Amino acid sequence: MNGKFLCGLLVSLLISGCGDDNTPTEKVLKEQFSNQFHGRLILDSIDIKETSVDGNKRTYAADGLLSTGYDLYTPVASLTDYIVVQKSWDKGKDIKFSATLNSLGNKDTGWENNIFFITNVRNTKRQSNS
Repeated sequence: MNGKFLCGLLVSLLISGCGDDNTPTEKVLKEQFSNQFHGRLILDSIDIKETSVDGNKRTYAADGLLSTGYDLYTPVASLTDYIVVQKSWDKGKDIKFSATLNSLGNKDTGWENNIFFITNVRNTKRQSNS
């Protein structure tokens, strides 16, 4: 009985010790995010949770804040020689987001990260009528 218990304890310690933390650092994520979006978007903060692992390829669910260094505009109408635009994002305004992050690599080789399926997380608080 004692032998089985010790063997089980040893196996569980070995398995938990082998779980390498190959999570990319926030500095790496911010740098690669800026490169991915050509410096137009700035990753202010990010919180990632691992959802799947396949060798050195990991997928994370990401939540965080992003902003831009520019005022951004969206086309709303087109006239003969003109395009009518509307301001859609103010410079420096933080936006909460949720996304999927694919990461390939590890601490020793470096990471290649790709953030996609970015969605705006809206505030769901409702005002009461009272």
